[in-house]
Amino acid sequence: MAAGSQVERGSAVRQELETVLSVVRALPSAELPAFIGQIAEVQAVALARLTAPVPVALPADRDGQDLLDVETAANYINMSAKWLYRNYTIVPHLRIGNGTRPRLRFRRRDLDGWIEEHRAGKAKRSKH
Repeated sequence: MAAGSQVERGSAVRQELETVLSVVRALPSAELPAFIGQIAEVQAVALARLTAPVPVALPADRDGQDLLDVETAANYINMSAKWLYRNYTIVPHLRIGNGTRPRLRFRRRDLDGWIEEHRAGKAKRSKH
């Protein structure tokens, strides 16, 4: 948000609070406890927003699916990273970069399909 927009927004909020203050000054005493409860709710929501963790975006491929590194992909398919490095050519993968050390990445959905194709005891489909 631009600095000018923040100032304008702060000014608008202040005007709204001035309106609320004038209402409170005219509010009958019997209605003040309920009003104080409503103000406490507003304060709780504001504090919750201030203390909420900021979500961190994960790297994603063009389809919006997570790209997993070797260690994470190996854990996902319940194998060691060493096994995956040795056998990556039989597992669906992406090579990021060129040269002697390209980065290997794996899509979770591709790994799910690969696991389904290679699970033990899977019945062979006839082509008849």
